[in-house]
Order: sequence, then C-alpha cells, then structure tokens
Amino acid sequence: MPILRYLENPLDDLLRRAAARAGDAPAVTTTRTTLTFAALDREADRIAHAVRRLAPRPGTVVAAAASLDAVFPAVYYGTIRGGRPLALVDPAAGPAALHEILTTTGAELAFVPTALAELLVEPAGRLPRLRTIVVTDAAGEAAPGPALALSTALAGVPDTPVRTGPPVDVDAVACWQFTPHAGPAGGALRAVPFSHRNLIAGAAQTAIAQGLDAASVTLNHLPHYHPAHLDAAVHAGARQVLCQDPAPWAGIALAARVGASHYHGLASRLARLAGDRRFAPGHPDLPGPHLRAVLCGGTPLEPATARRLRDVLGAPVLQGYGLSEVCTLSHHQTPGSRPDLGAVGVPLPGTECRVVTPAGRQPVPVWSTGEVEIRGPQLTPGHAPDGWLPTGDAGYLDEDGSLYVINRPSPSSPHP
Repeated sequence: MPILRYLENPLDDLLRRAAARAGDAPAVTTTRTTLTFAALDREADRIAHAVRRLAPRPGTVVAAAASLDAVFPAVYYGTIRGGRPLALVDPAAGPAALHEILTTTGAELAFVPTALAELLVEPAGRLPRLRTIVVTDAAGEAAPGPALALSTALAGVPDTPVRTGPPVDVDAVACWQFTPHAGPAGGALRAVPFSHRNLIAGAAQTAIAQGLDAASVTLNHLPHYHPAHLDAAVHAGARQVLCQDPAPWAGIALAARVGASHYHGLASRLARLAGDRRFAPGHPDLPGPHLRAVLCGGTPLEPATARRLRDVLGAPVLQGYGLSEVCTLSHHQTPGSRPDLGAVGVPLPGTECRVVTPAGRQPVPVWSTGEVEIRGPQLTPGHAPDGWLPTGDAGYLDEDGSLYVINRPSPSSPHP
C-alpha cells in the first residue's frame, strides 16, 4: 500500500523544488510555447514581485481566472509566493458569478482574460474594491479600458527569487475555490477555502493515485485548469500538455502526437469520442501503448461507454469521487477496476472512508447502505470538527474497501 508523505511547506515550494530537481525539463506545453520548470519558476517570481507591487497590503485577495494556458500556473504559484491568497475564477464565468466572487473575497487585483476584463471595466461592472485588472491574453495596448496587459504589468519586474518573509502558516488559506450552492440560495456560489497543507497533501495523494512521475506526460483536455492537476504534475515533475480545442477527437489525437501517458477529459467529451465513427482499433490518430490511463471527470461515465473506450484505447478508463470540500479526490479507481455503475474506487493514500447510519453516525457493516463520511489531510479546514466529513451521499463499502455511491443529493461530483 502506498505511503503518503508530503511536506508541510508553502504551496509554491512545489514549483521551487521541481525547478531545483530538473529545471530544464518541460513543465507546460501549449500550441505556442513550452515552459521548462526553471522558466515557470522564474515567471512565478516575476508575478510575485508584481503582486506585491500592485497589491501591497498583506492579506489582500487576488483573483485569477483558471484559464487553460501557460500563464495561469505562473499566476497561481506567483500570487501565493507573493504572500497573497488567491480566489479562483472559472474563465467561462458570467457577470453574476464573476461579481459575486470578487465581491465576496474583496479582491483588489485580478488576472483575467479579455472576455472577463471587458465585463469588469464596463461602468455597470466596476467593483469599488477592485483596483487593478491585468489581462492575461492581451499584448501591448490590446487590454480594454483601464486594464493592463500582462506585459505592461510585468514591465521592469525582476525575475530574481522572492525573498521570504515571516514563516508561512501552512494552515492559512492559500486558495479560495467556488462551487454552486445546493441550498435555497439557488444559483449562488459557495466559497470553499483550502490551506497550503490541504493543497500540498492533495498534490502528493493525486500523484500517487494516478501513478505520476518525472517520465509522465499528462494531456489536459478540460475546459479550465484545475489546481489538483497542476499541483500533482508539478509535485511529480511531470510534463503537462494543454489542449484548448474542445473537440473530442482533437484531444485524443494530440495525446497520440505527444506520447501522453495520462489523458484528462470530461465524461461528456469522452462519450462523444466513443461514438465517433473514426474511433476504432488501429486508427493512426489514436494513442499507442504509451497511454497508461484515461482519467474521466465531470458527470459519471456510462459503464458501457467506459468499456468501449478501454477496449479501443487499450488503457483503463478511471473515474473518481470527491466533494467541494476536498481539494483533490477522496476516492479513485485503479487499473483493473470494473466500470460498474456507482463504483468510485478506493480511498486515496492517507484518506479514510466509512459508511454510517444517517442519524447516529454509527459505522455499518460492509455491503450495508448508509451515509458516506471521509477524512484526510486534503479536506478543507472547519467543515469537519471531529475529522469526519459527512458527504450527504448514500453508498456502501465492499470487502475490499471500495466505495459504491448509489445516491448523490449533495453537490459532490466526480473530480473534474
């Protein structure tokens, strides 16, 4: 059984250590560029210097859109390295969600693409506490209105290592994520804080569960950058290749061209891929034996579809289970798992799971249905005073400790 070991360090140390181990190794590849770990670390330092200049007050929240590009990793680690907590924004967020996130957190600085910047610079969209908007996909004078292009914001900023201040409290909030509220608030968002400890532990857990190492090549074919994928790859020293084309065939064909060992995709896209007339054994655009796992996020994938994908690609199609309060997963399927309906796999290393009676919270025997509870170092602080987080989901455990979820009224979902 894998043993979970993780450092009780600030989150950005993941990148610093990766650059020290293998600075010349590729970290992030897009259609336009490849950044090595050393180059990404330098960019994070520049962002950290800029953040301290643009948001000089310690504790100021910085918002950032988790766009699937080479800029977001530098903004993500750089903001935290600069000593400012980060509020993550879905790059496809509409005006209401965008304003709610920035208002809730009181963000004074935002790194966003042009589409979101345009919503913020309009008179109706301006927020009194938002002082600076940096446009991450604009060059030169292309930034709308009073917003700054990223190149302008970084002009004159050194790439020298940021001097560390007082020791970082690893239990302090490093990152805020937002999820739809399941209660009577309707479409309102719920803020979920994650500490450095949560994210560092989650990176180690995910890397172990997915079998990532320095030789891995991960193909990210998701709508946006999820911190769990970023942190796990950087922890392992794996190369990340980003596919921004939403077409299912584009993602799998790129996985073949780059020799991806791990493919991350949405269940909806994978279902469309399985129905593509070109999707058949032997097609030259499909990955070869280097593909070790297809990791599926979003809604659950139908077992029949998972079996077809597995048979054609020659790699296991694996899903997981998690909640908003879990920065990564709590459970994952392992190679050889049967894609049965409701099967979500075994707990991640360092994670525990039990099924209890809904009223008394007494553990029930295997094969007995009850409420699923989990605990582990990746759980956000404050949501489980006794360590065990009630999920609100109904399920049961088998004799091997694998979890089956049969009803999910809570906002929990398979890992993205």
